[in-house]
Amino acid sequence: MSALAWLFGLGALAIAFPFLLHLIRRTPRGQTEFSSLMFLKPSPPTLTRRSRLENILLLLMRAAAILLIAAAFMRPFFRGADTLSDVDVAKRRVVILLDTSASMRRADLWEQATQQVEKILGGLEQGDDVALLTFDNSVKPVVPFDERIQQGQINQANLIRDELKTLEPTWASSDLGQAMVSVADRLDVWRDSQRANDGKVSAKLQIVVVSDLQKGSKIESLQAFQWPAHVYVQFLSVVPDDYSNATVQLLDAVAEEDDPSLRIRVVNSEESKLEQFFVNWPGEAKPQFTDPISFYVPPGTSRVLKIPPDDAVSARQFVVSGDQEDFDNTFYVVPTEQQKLDLVYVGKDDQDDPEKPHFYLRRALVETPSRLVTVRQISDSDKITNSVTDKPPTLVVLASPVDENQHREIDAYLNGGGTLFIALTDLATTESTAAWTGANVADDLVEGDEQDAQEKYLMLAEINFASPLFQPFANPRYNDFTKIRFWKHQAVELPDQVEVIARFDNHDPAIWKREVSGGGQVFVFASGWHPDQSQLALSTKFVPLINGLVEIAADVPELNKSLLVGDSIEFPALENGVGTRSMIKPDGTAEVIDSDQTRFTDTNQPGIYRLVSRTVGQDRTGSENSQSQIAFAVNVDRAESETAAIPIEQLEMFEVKVGEQETASSELAQMRTTMDRDIENRQKFWKWLIVAAIFFLIGETWLAGQTASRAIVNQRLSGEMN
Repeated sequence: MSALAWLFGLGALAIAFPFLLHLIRRTPRGQTEFSSLMFLKPSPPTLTRRSRLENILLLLMRAAAILLIAAAFMRPFFRGADTLSDVDVAKRRVVILLDTSASMRRADLWEQATQQVEKILGGLEQGDDVALLTFDNSVKPVVPFDERIQQGQINQANLIRDELKTLEPTWASSDLGQAMVSVADRLDVWRDSQRANDGKVSAKLQIVVVSDLQKGSKIESLQAFQWPAHVYVQFLSVVPDDYSNATVQLLDAVAEEDDPSLRIRVVNSEESKLEQFFVNWPGEAKPQFTDPISFYVPPGTSRVLKIPPDDAVSARQFVVSGDQEDFDNTFYVVPTEQQKLDLVYVGKDDQDDPEKPHFYLRRALVETPSRLVTVRQISDSDKITNSVTDKPPTLVVLASPVDENQHREIDAYLNGGGTLFIALTDLATTESTAAWTGANVADDLVEGDEQDAQEKYLMLAEINFASPLFQPFANPRYNDFTKIRFWKHQAVELPDQVEVIARFDNHDPAIWKREVSGGGQVFVFASGWHPDQSQLALSTKFVPLINGLVEIAADVPELNKSLLVGDSIEFPALENGVGTRSMIKPDGTAEVIDSDQTRFTDTNQPGIYRLVSRTVGQDRTGSENSQSQIAFAVNVDRAESETAAIPIEQLEMFEVKVGEQETASSELAQMRTTMDRDIENRQKFWKWLIVAAIFFLIGETWLAGQTASRAIVNQRLSGEMN
């Protein structure tokens, strides 16, 4: 037999009252006055050793009634064969998702996180599956689920404890949303596979996120994800004693501004208690922290400071000081290195004549912080190769006929992989360059009289914006070439293997490209750009078009030298595959890079990475056994500096099931209670106990009356006899 309310069993102690009452002797009702006792005080009956229980049957009936009532309130029932065991409830499948992003380096957050993980492990029950995964900008399994745990062959909790000792926060950013989506999706797939195999779900799915939940963590992935209804998430936050934190970053240059000064921004966190900070930028010329600039930045705001280019030209890092945390106080930079390119113009026209191509070509070449182009005009006796550096030029521009010597030199230049740009300004130029352009003259130079030039002109059409030459104009805002008119052009016929980049609106080829043996390439304009033949030099398209052609000829990839921790560093393959390369990380360690490798992925710490290349033999610049170095700056994501916590309500907006799955023991106890209530409701044994108690009370009442009547009769008889 069992009972629902065991506490009511304490009511059975009330049977002590009938025993006490039966031990107390009462004052007799019949009184006889004795004159000798009239001056004495009456005394109440007392319990003495001579006290004896009387009316045993009446006492037993009263005690039985009390016991029956107490037992009825306990709501007893007979359990019978209805039982539950551990196999009747599902165990938990718990994924511990531990944050290892850069913001976890603050104060004692990592110690708090390990304590939270230990607390989770201590609350596991036998049969629970548990796995440990870490996340920053990606999810990494540390101790995955293992089927051997169900067979008792391994202790998963001890494995996690051992691995936890080897972990530490990384320098990468935090993507909480993607981590939660990834784990929830894996659990959902596992659940579906279980249902397909067994027809039932054998575990309750639980994700436990141990993190500082800082606002810089990305959660956008949750917006596009339908959260599974059976996957619950418990958030165990680690909290610093002080949220004060500031960071510094270098802002991108504004193209519309002529001011060459650098701009840095200092950002103070929302819940910061500090407002005064200092910034310094040590570099190669000034390695020490001297004369820092003071910043007043209220909490939740930012301030921008301009730094003169002369002061920051050699700066390798910007450092902010004065806050509580230093994990994001340094922003690394790589000063821009200006590349010097050599352009050769083959033509006899004066560079100061505004009616000739040379005049506009020189003025279209823009000097930038990353590139400086020098133009050399050669005559019949000059050589294309630079006599000072003995290096071939980056680009050769030809707008006039060439003699035999120049023809041979240009052939050698193209066979060495050079780039030739030809403008067919007249018939003689077209005929002398036919071997390079691949063009057959279809007609003489098409031109009109000055009087009807405004009526007879051509425009560019059928432009291939996928070509690198026109790719900068692919945006619809810039791809309008209808305002550029061509008065004169050379009508030619081209072979099929020539790549036509643009045509005139009469379908004649306007711009085309031809590959030649030896790796060289030839770009051809069927007209000149000077005002005598077209409006191209006077349009806004000419400058980016010429500079784009120089970039194509230089064949120097646009390297992203400002990266975040975890990003891949991309770089060109080693020329000719001859030589060795290595990547030197900020801590001084070096990793060998294969000659054909173009990407380095192990950017696991902030700082300056240096790609050192050592070539053997002659490279494309003519140097032999040379050594070059490319620097890359890798920084902590500034989003990690947003240290204020994300409200849990914000995560619930994405329909994330926030809560804790019930343990097997708790669910089993609840199921047993429910089953006991069902059994008790069916039996209702307490009703019979109440009926039995009523009968005992009725009997007790009758017996008490009979006992009292006999006592009165006995007292009367005793009085009459006296």
